Parts: sequence; structure tokens; C-alpha cells
Amino acid sequence: MLTLGPIAFATPWLLLGLLALPILWLLLRAVPPAPIKRRFPGVALLLGLQDTESQSDRTPWWLLLLRLLAVAAIIIGFAGPVLNPQAEQSAGDGPLLIIADGTWADARDWPARQDRIDDMLSEAARQGRPAAITTLTTLPAEGITFQAADIVAQTVPNLRPAAWEPDADTIAAFADSFTDSFDTYWLSDGLTRDSRADLLAELESRGTVTVFQSPRQIFGLRPARFEDGEILLSATRTPTGQPAKPELAAIGLDPAGVERQLATVTLNFDAGKAVAE
Repeated sequence: MLTLGPIAFATPWLLLGLLALPILWLLLRAVPPAPIKRRFPGVALLLGLQDTESQSDRTPWWLLLLRLLAVAAIIIGFAGPVLNPQAEQSAGDGPLLIIADGTWADARDWPARQDRIDDMLSEAARQGRPAAITTLTTLPAEGITFQAADIVAQTVPNLRPAAWEPDADTIAAFADSFTDSFDTYWLSDGLTRDSRADLLAELESRGTVTVFQSPRQIFGLRPARFEDGEILLSATRTPTGQPAKPELAAIGLDPAGVERQLATVTLNFDAGKAVAE
């Protein structure tokens, strides 16, 4: 990929066609050869006729310029221009594995993660890199299979976050199935797991690993408890930092059987605290 300022080209060798524009200019301006004169008696019938339309012997310069600009635009378009290419997307030329944790913590911004996966696959398609995608909550039993990136992109809408945590044994078996070298782009949900370090080490042994983690806070609701006639709720968050007051709503059926919001409560996270009740 060739980068010129904020624009990069996926197939820069096509830009060599711009060198032919001066030759094309000369060809378009070339005057056709003089006509051959032949005597024909019937021409006398045309004497006295006037031609109401006139035609220049040379193409106007502005029309030539427009034609050359159109040809140049076509050449640049086929070269695959990319505006503001990201460095992490341009690195590497081998197979690309895209992993998303796919847990409940990803659900809130899942459409944004799908858009990022689409961007990665589009970049891989421009570079001719095979790709594969998976989530840690629904790992393929047969292991990863690399395909053309544009084909893999068709499966992105089928990806869904799950309500459960990834299984450590399944992740270990998934890591053991790696055989070839590849680069990895990992969309992390920001939660710590015991299986993360071993999987990361195995991925790094296969190629370059890039991890993306959203800076937003993640709130998790713990199981409710019933004590002294009251329902007690607790929640946790990551990362800790400034005080936060997320609002929690209870939605259920009223006595008439209609689903509605039954109650609301505000959780108060103190500064530096990870748990609120």
C-alpha cells in the first residue's frame, strides 16, 4: 500500500497509467491525414449547397482537458484510494484473525464493534489477505478457517454477543488447534479472565496481536438478594475511577398483566470503588 499524506492506495501500481496521459493528449490533438481527392461527376449536383454546421479541425483544449481529467479519475479510482488509513489496519500481509469476546459486556456497543470488524475486513480485502472471525463465547468446534475477506464480511451480521462468559476449557482447546502463522485483531470487552493470558501468549506466538479495548465503563448487576422483606441489589463496574450514578430500572408485569417499568433506583459508586449496593 502506498500512502501519500492522508490518502493511501491499495493497488498503487495502477497509478503508472497516469504517465500515459501526455501521450493521450498528443493523440487526441493529432490532425487526421488529408483526404484523397477523387474526381466524381456527380459532385456537380452539390455545387451551391451550403453547410449550416461547421466543425473545427482540432479539438478545443478545454474539452481535451476534461477528457484527460476523466481518464485520470478512472485510473485513481481503480488504484483503490483510502482516506486516512489506520496504521494498525495496514500492518501485515498474511492471514488475519479477528476475535471479539462477545460477552454481555459487549452488548451495549455491539453495533459499533460490528462496524469496526467490517472496516478491518474491507481493509483485508483491499490487501488480498484471507481472514476469519469468531467470538470467544461461540468458538468453532473445528477451529478457524481462513477465507477471502469479502466472503467473511457477509457473516458479520450473524455475530451476536452472549449472556455468558467464555469457557476456559473451550478456549484452551481452541488455542491448541492453531497450526499456521497469522495476525490477530482482538476486540476485548475489558473484563479480566484467567484464560486471557494463555490465549494471548498463543496468539503472539503465531504473529502480531493488536488489542482494542473500549475506554467506557462497564456495569454488571449481581444476583438479587431478598432480606427482611426487601430486595437488595448490588452492582460492579470496571474500570474504577470517578463517582458514577447509573440508574437501574425494574421492568415486569403489573397486576393487570401489562409489562411496564415497576421501579427505578440509582446506584451510587464512590470514587475508586468497584461495588455499589
